[in-house]
Amino acid sequence: MTAAPTEPDPLTPLEGARLDQARQRLHDAKLRLERLEGEDQGPDGESNHPDLAAAHWELSMAYQGVGQYEQALKHHQSFYLHDVSRRNERAQASVLRLSRAYSRQEGELNRQEHLLEQTVAEYTAQLEATQVEMTELLASAAEFRDAPLGPHARWVGDASARVAQELGMSDADVRSLSLAARLHDIGKLAIPDAILLKEGKLTSGEWSVMRTHAELGARLLARSTSPLLRLAAEVALSHHEHWDGSGYPQGLSGTSIPLSGRIVSAVDTYDALVSERPYKPAWTPVQALLYLHRTAGRQFDPQVVEAFTRLYEQHALPER
Repeated sequence: MTAAPTEPDPLTPLEGARLDQARQRLHDAKLRLERLEGEDQGPDGESNHPDLAAAHWELSMAYQGVGQYEQALKHHQSFYLHDVSRRNERAQASVLRLSRAYSRQEGELNRQEHLLEQTVAEYTAQLEATQVEMTELLASAAEFRDAPLGPHARWVGDASARVAQELGMSDADVRSLSLAARLHDIGKLAIPDAILLKEGKLTSGEWSVMRTHAELGARLLARSTSPLLRLAAEVALSHHEHWDGSGYPQGLSGTSIPLSGRIVSAVDTYDALVSERPYKPAWTPVQALLYLHRTAGRQFDPQVVEAFTRLYEQHALPER
């Protein structure tokens, strides 16, 4: 004989009131969740994950209050999912803010970099213009002593640059040589007029004085820290050296002579030959070119003479 089921103990008035409150809480929580699930977004156009998370949390607590633990667990899981989504959205918003801030900073850095590049470019252009002006003034000072000779220094600079380009030198080196070569005879500023402007051949003693212009010019220019003027010093010192070692002032030979000096040597000699001097008439361009060829390998670098000849035949030398 089985025992009859026992009836649950009747609730006390306090327990009944608490249960009624729990049921009312559950009812209100359900209504809130239904309302929120009917909305796509929050009031500010943002995701309503925070409100949904709060509503599921409230329902989870309410179901626990009425003893429906399975439903409580279900809404607790929903609370967790919405809470994770809320945290992800906050993280994404933070990343977006940081990305925008970085973009602003990057834009400002790019602007500052552009301004810096522009300033450097302007300064470089100004510096180059100053160097050009400086070399032209120095070259003009040297030429002023030889006024009847005309713009010899400028032509030697321009023609040397053409030869350097023909030999494959870089654009920067070509530009530098164009300016530096104009100062090849700057040392003549220290040569007395009686020797520099003498009509007729120089005596051996006068010729010894004249030859010092190479070292004097190099000594003057080498004091500078400017790479351009140091190149000009190199040209001034070496443009009278000969390929076979018979030149002056150091008796250098072959490729031990700086390429800048080898180029200017041939160009300077050609221009001197086709120019009228107090002690000689002007040669024809063909005569001057033949002289370069006859002395190539002795006085001049053969490759420099070949490059100069190609430019001459192509009418690519600057006008005199």
